Amino acid sequence: MLDEYSIEQRATQIFDYRSKEYFSEVLSCYSSGSYRSAVVMLWSVVICDLLFKLNYLEELYEDKNAKKILEDISKLQQNKERSSEWESKLVDSISKQTQLLDIAERENLIHLQRQRHLAAHPVVNAEFQLHRPNRDTTRALIRNALDGVLTKSPILSKRITNDLIKDLEKASGIFVDSKGLKSYLESKYFSKFNNKTEKDVFKTLWKFVFSLADDECERNRDINFNALTILHECNKNQFLSQIQAEKEHFSSLADDGTPIEYLIRFLSTSPEIYEHLADHAKVTINNVAEHKESSRFQAWFIHGTLDKHAAYINKWITENKYHDIEESSWEILSSLSESHEWSKHVIQLGNSYYGASKQFDAADKRFAEVIRPKLDQYDINDCIDLIEKSEENNQTYDRWRAAKDHQLVIDRVIEVSPRFDYKKYVKFTREIKE
Repeated sequence: MLDEYSIEQRATQIFDYRSKEYFSEVLSCYSSGSYRSAVVMLWSVVICDLLFKLNYLEELYEDKNAKKILEDISKLQQNKERSSEWESKLVDSISKQTQLLDIAERENLIHLQRQRHLAAHPVVNAEFQLHRPNRDTTRALIRNALDGVLTKSPILSKRITNDLIKDLEKASGIFVDSKGLKSYLESKYFSKFNNKTEKDVFKTLWKFVFSLADDECERNRDINFNALTILHECNKNQFLSQIQAEKEHFSSLADDGTPIEYLIRFLSTSPEIYEHLADHAKVTINNVAEHKESSRFQAWFIHGTLDKHAAYINKWITENKYHDIEESSWEILSSLSESHEWSKHVIQLGNSYYGASKQFDAADKRFAEVIRPKLDQYDINDCIDLIEKSEENNQTYDRWRAAKDHQLVIDRVIEVSPRFDYKKYVKFTREIKE
């Protein structure tokens, strides 16, 4: 399989604008085959970039470690003006005292430094030829520098998480829609995150939204939920793997109430997560879905498929004939899928709901709220289903408003299937005047 990694494309993601400008010289040398020059320049760009990042941390976060490293390096440069010792000291200090470099990245930089020395100094072989790195070696060095240093944000995970949470609290009520919030978060935060920072923020937001129930979390739950959802959309596979790896942490939920209702809402659009939660978490989710109407309608993932969920809801409707369903719950049910098949399920569930009416007033209300708004979506099979379910219940066909309401249904029947013999349904049509 060919290596599809693009140095040019990756270079566009370099964090610091100065480093990006300097790196263009590296790219120019590499493209022209001047690999020795590319390696020498690459080391200089990396060192400059590390200094830029330390300065960023000091100015933005007043980071004490960053400040101390910069002071130590400055003294070392003054004491040994002609020595490059400070460069090694810089890499070593950053690796030990900050989150900017892990062990592997530090080793890659040490290797780059050695290659730089071989390329920059008059190191010759037995034939008195200067060392010249080949294309593959140069490419590998450039790739490691890009991924391990240049494209990384200097943002500290713990610090940025706290800043983000505080920022979201201030922004609550400002952003009227998810689009505005998404644009804001991507510009100010998410575009600067590395994978570690993304995971840390995701983990924290998950806890605040789905695990904690104090007053502060309750007050900010909606905007934190929106931020979590936006972040999750950026890298679903990464976060699923994180949940799998830290199953117990992500299964530590609130006992019930609003946090679980929000979780059910989240899982309705990301059902793959449900199967990776611990059994005790599933019990909590299932319990809330069983007792909270809106959650019951939303928690389709419990049943595995939308078809099974529709069958479950239909059974619940017909067995709870006196239960009035909120209009918002029907909206939730409709929003679960945009497919034609699901829209037909929703129509049939509405028919069952109307057909299960146990009072004239209930039938009036159910027809007005559930049937009439969707009549223009009914095909002949939907109409027949509604009529047959109504034929079995005098609370639907004997009520005063039946004449007007059922006429609307007949009008739809005539529109979609003019030759259909609706008159054979004598109860449904008994109040309709020719």
